[in-house]
Amino acid sequence: MPPVKVKVKFFAPFRELFGAKEKELVFNENPDLIELFDRLAETPAARPEIFKDGQVREDLVIMINGSIVSHDTLTGLKLEDGTTVTIFPLMGGG
Repeated sequence: MPPVKVKVKFFAPFRELFGAKEKELVFNENPDLIELFDRLAETPAARPEIFKDGQVREDLVIMINGSIVSHDTLTGLKLEDGTTVTIFPLMGGG
């Protein structure tokens, strides 16, 4: 099976946190979204920005291929080769 490549785009303070506008992660098989976030959160600084109490933070906006994903559908959501995931904190303002 060929490797599965998933592109992750970062906005707002996540660009600084992850040191890039985007990253490409390579997996041996189709990861689910939680596996992707686990890989992203490998540093002590990044982990609390993505996870809270072992769950993906509710205040994150997550998009897959341009569509917002509901937090209740994150578990078990498999990603295909070429998928683009966008992640950023919910922003206030006015």
